[in-house]
Amino acid sequence: MAIRITGMGSLLVAVIPAVTAAASVELTAFSDKPFCEKVATLFGERLDLNAELLKKVQWEPVQLKGQGPPTRRCSSLDRTKMDLDSDGQEDLVVKATFCPKGSPSDSLYVFPADSTVLEQSSWQDLSPLLATQNKFERTGGTYPLTALRIDKALDSPVLTTSFSLQPFILDDRSYISMTDKRREWIVIATYRGAEQFEDLCYLHAGKF
Repeated sequence: MAIRITGMGSLLVAVIPAVTAAASVELTAFSDKPFCEKVATLFGERLDLNAELLKKVQWEPVQLKGQGPPTRRCSSLDRTKMDLDSDGQEDLVVKATFCPKGSPSDSLYVFPADSTVLEQSSWQDLSPLLATQNKFERTGGTYPLTALRIDKALDSPVLTTSFSLQPFILDDRSYISMTDKRREWIVIATYRGAEQFEDLCYLHAGKF
């Protein structure tokens, strides 16, 4: 049964005062209802993660050897250190954004915090970065929303082609929000290592 989230409780308003507009997001599937309801209040009608929450993950541009691209929109690498899989150990997380299908699409690459992979890489040779098994790489592909049961009246949704990935921290644990260029569906998941994700929530908004 889908649950429509409208507005937010006074507790969340106190904790995250930057969110003032009422949310209108449909929670269509969940593994932890209270958690997913809380997350849903942090998104507006266009499924945009609250800016204050995003500030908890500090990204910085990666400086690689060699001649880089003239613009960052479709050729960028950014890095952060965070405990992405919430195992108590900090990770080096690199987000790559490229446009092979016309729209910006994100991929994540995960390494031990002390990794020298970026020093080993260059704009002319990204193979040390791309070769890791700990990553999310789906540009041009699909991510079906099948891990959680959705109302059977709905067609099985799929994220496809171009992905927007936003790691965030909530209550001292790390999560990833995933959507595509349509921004109709968003997945809230935890990273489990290698290429494994555990879907926790499916949120839905109308097409724009």
